[in-house]
This record gives sequence, C-alpha cells and structure tokens, in this order.
Amino acid sequence: GGQNVVTKRAVTMRIATLCCLIAGASAFAPAAISRSSTALNVRVPEGDRTPEISEIYQIADRWAEIRLYSDEEAKQKLSGEELEAYERYHAKVKEDIEKAQDLAMRMAKAVEIPQVAKKSKTQRKKDAWARKQAQAAADAAAALNRS
Repeated sequence: GGQNVVTKRAVTMRIATLCCLIAGASAFAPAAISRSSTALNVRVPEGDRTPEISEIYQIADRWAEIRLYSDEEAKQKLSGEELEAYERYHAKVKEDIEKAQDLAMRMAKAVEIPQVAKKSKTQRKKDAWARKQAQAAADAAAALNRS
C-alpha cells in the first residue's frame, strides 16, 4: 500500500533539490562585492609582534590543528584545558548538526503532499450502495415526519 513514510533518502533528495533551487535562484542575484583583504585579516610580521600577539597566534595555530582531531585522537593527544575546549566545541557542533537534521525532517514533512490510496472498484460500489441506503433512510424519516 501507499504508506506515508519519510525515508532518510527522500529527505536527502528533498534537501538536495532545495539547495539546487536556492543555488539556481542565486545565479540571478547581483554579484557580491569582493573586498580585498584588510589589515585585520593579515598577520603581523614576525619582527613586529608583541609577546601577546605571538601567544595569540600560537593558540590560534594550535586550535586550528586540534579542532580537526577525531574523538579518539583527542583523547590520546590532549589533556586538561585543551581536551575540555575540544569536547565543548564538538558537543556544540554535534548539537547544531542534530538541530539542522531535525529542521530538515520537519521541512520535508511540511513540503510532502500526502498520497491518498486510490479506491478499488468494489470499494466505490460499496460506498455508492451506502450512500443510496443513507438517502433512502433519510427519505423514509422525512416521510414519517410529514405524516
């Protein structure tokens, strides 16, 4: 039968279709203004750095390396504050992914048009007979009320 089941594959296909529609629509949008990199995005040269800036760059470089670890690698290689920061970051990322998946499932259900199973010929005849019987009963009741 035609059951109303939303499969993960169907959701993935709908999301892919939605992304294609958005990407297609963005083709007609005005081009984004590209800005050249500002002084804020450029690193301070090695000789001009203060100890604080050097420390910030070391922390940033270390974090860029750490955040790409798998959970197993993190447990082996990290400890203390770095491990806690890694676990907080990845818990937040996983939570965000779950929220996005939940939202995608809800969107897919909202977009889906429910398919009603087509009635068989015998069911249509039974329904017609039931309508005739109901009309006959209503006519009989009306005739009794008139007399």
